[in-house]
Amino acid sequence: MSEHLIAITGATGVTGQHLTPRLTARGLNTRYLVRDIDKARQTLGDGLDLVSADLDDRASLDRALEGVHTLYLNSGHSPVLEEQQTNAIEAAINAGCERIVKLSGNIDSPAPIPEAHKALEQKIATCGTRYTFLRPNFYMTNLLYVAAGLKEGDSFTSAIPRDVTISMTDPRDVADLTATVLAEDDKHDGQGHYQTGTAPSLDQVAETFSRVLDRDIRYNVVDVDVWEDMVTKRGLPSWLIEHQVKMIGFAANGAYSYVTTATHDITGHPPRTLGTFITDHAAAFTPD
Repeated sequence: MSEHLIAITGATGVTGQHLTPRLTARGLNTRYLVRDIDKARQTLGDGLDLVSADLDDRASLDRALEGVHTLYLNSGHSPVLEEQQTNAIEAAINAGCERIVKLSGNIDSPAPIPEAHKALEQKIATCGTRYTFLRPNFYMTNLLYVAAGLKEGDSFTSAIPRDVTISMTDPRDVADLTATVLAEDDKHDGQGHYQTGTAPSLDQVAETFSRVLDRDIRYNVVDVDVWEDMVTKRGLPSWLIEHQVKMIGFAANGAYSYVTTATHDITGHPPRTLGTFITDHAAAFTPD
């Protein structure tokens, strides 16, 4: 087992649940910071070093990070994301952590969450620790929300023009890349890895749904203001509506069409395909 102790946040989240077994398989010395130990054990299983800590509670972070060499910083979208992760950054500095690996995303969007990630990256880059930033693009798991209606119908709707592509990343690839970066220690110091899979149009996404599910799936494109009204009617909080509307506008301009080779370059395997993702999650899109 690696001698350096790595503290993991966000272990029960979208990527965290995939990351945990990969870290165990590599024999890394890990400590998992979780809000509720019993619930985390139900999700992650037994045999892990689970420590109670809350990103809103600086004192709990100070205790949990004692003796830690590397902090892996990840948390879900929240209107207080910057404040929460700042608590973890400051606690890591106070504990003498030598390295912070932060899961961010594309930091160029004017939406609230990317702006928070950008500010946090700047704090980390100037705090004196070694650091690496991981910036995966649009998660394929977002399709579970965008195309949730496929359980009852044969179409999904967004405001991305038909001629615009958007690169998509399987969270399992994010976990693979993260585990590799954590294991390779200083090899990735000072770097920001933009990670994507291929970049289909949403018509091509519909074609992939059709092929995999053996159904005729269609993509409906609407204006951004119509899409905003649809999102608002879902009853989402105002901060999340603002985030989603700005992100969709950014994507509609082609800002997420870029493709990188980070998955292959760092993990050694090609990114998982959209077809593979839909196949593995077919039940989520299939009528009961």
